[in-house]
Amino acid sequence: MVKKSHKSVKKGKLTVMAGPMFAGKTTKLLTLFSVLSNLGYNILCFKAEAKKINGMGHTNSHDARPLPVIYVGMDQPEKILQYVGEDGIDKVIIDAIHFFPKNRILSVVKKLLNCGIDVYVNGLIYDYRKQLFGATRALLLMADEPFELFSVCVRCAGKADHTERIAGGIDQRIGTTGPQKATYIPVCSRCHKIYQG
Repeated sequence: MVKKSHKSVKKGKLTVMAGPMFAGKTTKLLTLFSVLSNLGYNILCFKAEAKKINGMGHTNSHDARPLPVIYVGMDQPEKILQYVGEDGIDKVIIDAIHFFPKNRILSVVKKLLNCGIDVYVNGLIYDYRKQLFGATRALLLMADEPFELFSVCVRCAGKADHTERIAGGIDQRIGTTGPQKATYIPVCSRCHKIYQG
């Protein structure tokens, strides 16, 4: 459990980068990690992942830049609080927050913020079916610094605010890595087609 020993703790700041795949969300987290590390902050980075539960590794942006992360099982967001521990961590970065159960990850983020820890997250707002995905929209609305990012639609070159699945299964939680993979493209709302499998 995360606890700060100070009697009056200044609440942490929440920064959210949300949008479709290929919008640069992980690249922005990489930049933040680099800048904050160079400024001397103690940072832990996490990613929801099914294939490497509770292990160390790297997540990559679409331009193949690595971010060191602790993989946390999609159904275990509370493990983030255990890793952060009692004291000493200034910032927490969470990649792919949409994969965690909505109410449970919202609780984890609020606990971190109440302990004075700044939290930086990224996530998809919508899944490939154009349905709200996880806690991303809720976090975007409560963020101190909300950033909604967009890509370019591969069909019409308009503003892409959705991710379309073009290959893979129909399970909502299939990513782009691991034994079961799906393939995605950025598209605008008008050009989006729902993958049927």
